[in-house]
Amino acid sequence: MIIDLVAGTRPEVVKLAPVYAALRQMPGVTPRWIATGQHGFLADQALEVFGIEPDLRLALDWDRSSLPSLTARLMENLGVHFTASPPDYVLVQGDTATAFSAAQAAFLSRIPVGHVEAGLRSADISSPFPEEGFRQLIARVAKDHFAPTAGAARNLYREGLDAGQVRVTGNTVVDAVTQIAELTQAPEILSEAAPGARIILVTVHRRENWDEGAKNICKAVLRLRDAYENVHFIVATHTNPRVLGPVTEALAGQERITLSDPLAYPDFIGVLKRAYMVLSDSGGVQEEAPSFGVPVLVLRDTTERMEAVRARVAKLVGSNTDRIVREASRLLSVPRIRARMGIARNPFGDGRAGQRIAKLIAGEVKPAARRVARTIADKPESRVLTSVKAA
Repeated sequence: MIIDLVAGTRPEVVKLAPVYAALRQMPGVTPRWIATGQHGFLADQALEVFGIEPDLRLALDWDRSSLPSLTARLMENLGVHFTASPPDYVLVQGDTATAFSAAQAAFLSRIPVGHVEAGLRSADISSPFPEEGFRQLIARVAKDHFAPTAGAARNLYREGLDAGQVRVTGNTVVDAVTQIAELTQAPEILSEAAPGARIILVTVHRRENWDEGAKNICKAVLRLRDAYENVHFIVATHTNPRVLGPVTEALAGQERITLSDPLAYPDFIGVLKRAYMVLSDSGGVQEEAPSFGVPVLVLRDTTERMEAVRARVAKLVGSNTDRIVREASRLLSVPRIRARMGIARNPFGDGRAGQRIAKLIAGEVKPAARRVARTIADKPESRVLTSVKAA
């Protein structure tokens, strides 16, 4: 039984790694890791952390300012692979262009698709964009839906999906965070803060926070820095110039504010678990921070991870400068409020989701009748594939 796990972004690598590790331990199962290159070196960093060597790397040629260009090239490249070396099953994670394109290419190749982290919904097709659209479209073609929570499963039921196709497994990010946290030492970047300073971690990358949103968030950071002497901000920058530009212009060289290149995942977790709070528009951070009892102020107006908000470990604050300052000040000034949000309880899982998903897949998938695969060398499209290991 051949199972292709397709990942292109760092979060996909992190969240599929526990499933990949579990599948590798199962007799009769051959998991193949397909790296699409969507996030480049960020994904490669995570692959190295989890000791994963891809079986195939796509060589994408796309306009990096164009989502249609990215999805078109992903579907073309993956379609070539699924035709030349068809797996019995394709596993995708989340709501990225990689996940969407892999699911569609597998569907068009009549290969069953499993969706890890299925059922997340913001109920607003434009926020987050394009993630909300991608995950809804994946749900239409997936065979199996591995929902991280009961709430995510209910979303799928409401959309008319067969309950037999939906399994509540927990979120695999909890598996990954637990593993990495046990190995992580205090990263060097923390030494830039004064002893005893309260660390505030900031991450910004969502499209809704490009340009003006990023500027407003930076204004809030500066106001909080000026109001509280014993805080130190670590701002993990993003490579997108529409985020990096405003952040660098506003915060570079500022006292008690450290701008960092994208942190390697172990370093990121090392900072996160020692942070006093997090200001972030990341979906993954909303899932990771509760494992360490770190409150999250979500720099968005909507979230598909309402479990964290209901558990009172996260709060929506958007990108309004005044509101960010007000809510962060409450956590900094009133210890009992921070303590209430900082109770370490993760509503997203128990650290065994990867094993559950692997067992479900192995029990469900039957090896397909093998088609005669045309060799990649015989196909003019072979230029899109850079390496394929024997299955």
